[in-house]
Amino acid sequence: MDWAASSPLVDEDHVQQLKEQGWFIIDDFLPEELAVSLRAEAKQAYEDGKFSQHRFQFGSGTFEKPSIFEADLHDETLQEPLASFAELLFEESLGQRLNHWWPELALEEGFRAKTLKVQRNGGQGGCFPCHYDNSGPPSKRSITCLVYLNPDWTDGDGGELVLHPFLEPDIIIAPLMRRAVFFRSDLILHSVRPSSAERFCFTLWLDGPTNSREDVNLTAKLLRSELETVDFLKRSPVQRSVSRAVNSELYEESLLACMSGMPGCDEMLQGHRQHVTQQLAHPQLGPFVEFLRSFTCSETVRLCEPLTADVFRRKQDWARRRVDFAWTLGSNNNHPVRSCRVVWKFWIDDD
Repeated sequence: MDWAASSPLVDEDHVQQLKEQGWFIIDDFLPEELAVSLRAEAKQAYEDGKFSQHRFQFGSGTFEKPSIFEADLHDETLQEPLASFAELLFEESLGQRLNHWWPELALEEGFRAKTLKVQRNGGQGGCFPCHYDNSGPPSKRSITCLVYLNPDWTDGDGGELVLHPFLEPDIIIAPLMRRAVFFRSDLILHSVRPSSAERFCFTLWLDGPTNSREDVNLTAKLLRSELETVDFLKRSPVQRSVSRAVNSELYEESLLACMSGMPGCDEMLQGHRQHVTQQLAHPQLGPFVEFLRSFTCSETVRLCEPLTADVFRRKQDWARRRVDFAWTLGSNNNHPVRSCRVVWKFWIDDD
């Protein structure tokens, strides 16, 4: 399989989006023949019993995520039945391409600097609650690349990826065949909506230098109720320190969607609520969290149909002209950041 053929599709404009908003999408990322072959290989491996029930740790217990099955390609016994996927672990062109346009990423090379999982959602409500792919040390995940293999997906099947950029509108992304979603593993909170249809995808994580002291320590000098602090947290992984409290209802809703009625659900809800209560009770942190909560945004942007690069750029150019106008209006109302960002996101999705 010629994986290197897809890497040149990642261009300077995409990486600029990664810098500015933390994510980007490429439709038709894989050749159609390759995508069809990969789906068939994944489906056969699942039917042959090569996938395992997704399990995760919470507290001292291990719990199963309903209807989610996966194969981790670091397991050498899976590299033969999933041989086409395994080749990607030894392919360096994608990381090199990202490093070319953004040298500061300093993505690492080699088999051990990547993680690749192939996933099947059984379509019986399987989903994922809100989480960061890199929630803190010792993780080194820097970039997440998620590729979908669902040729017959239609609106109503569910299973959409939802990006929750900090204090920004949610981005709802349909799991369309050959669609690739890239985002910063330590910056973009995300979840997956319940799926009512079988859904295949694979995820590649690229390691790099993450979780520096500045990325994980919320210092006292940041606890300022100022717009500059809001802007900083939108661009910094240190947002993870307060994300659960700022987005407490969102976390709880997504947890219930995933685990309601399952073993461990009550313990998880209790742990989440205790964490939020502790942060809100802190004399300095509590008021700061409440300040940030005043900037949460209820709007959403839905990306279902494929967008060609030309159409996307044309919408983006028009959006930037709208931003100039929105910035002026927002400044007159003392809310420049919030007005600017919401208009920008909606006009990109306009038909």
